[in-house]
Amino acid sequence: MSPQENKAILVRAVEELNRGNLEIIGQLFSPTFVFHSPYHPNWPRGLEGAREMITGARKTIPDLQATVDDIFAEGDRVAIRWTFRGTYRGEGKPGFPAPGERITTVAISTYRMADGKIVEDWGVEGLWPNGKPWA
Repeated sequence: MSPQENKAILVRAVEELNRGNLEIIGQLFSPTFVFHSPYHPNWPRGLEGAREMITGARKTIPDLQATVDDIFAEGDRVAIRWTFRGTYRGEGKPGFPAPGERITTVAISTYRMADGKIVEDWGVEGLWPNGKPWA
């Protein structure tokens, strides 16, 4: 697929996930999906890992909305700089927002695409105001 087509797939994924359409996971993520993160070295692979990544974020921030600020593509890679906003509903613990607190954080992610699906995700995850990763 072309870089433009790959960008369109990622924009569609963001739009659908913002609407809460989790069915899109099976359509746009590869069964061999891999999430690369230094904070989560043993993340599950495949569609299970993609679902866990998205449902976990929505559990902690149910009204989570992502805005694509920049998107670039070359070959089979797409890079996104985006902003996440929502209301933290996770556990109240030191170093995290208080439950009910509105949050805004930014992240940069690079994806590898194949056959119209998201195959790999390398994220520089957003940080809470105290500098800890939010994912």
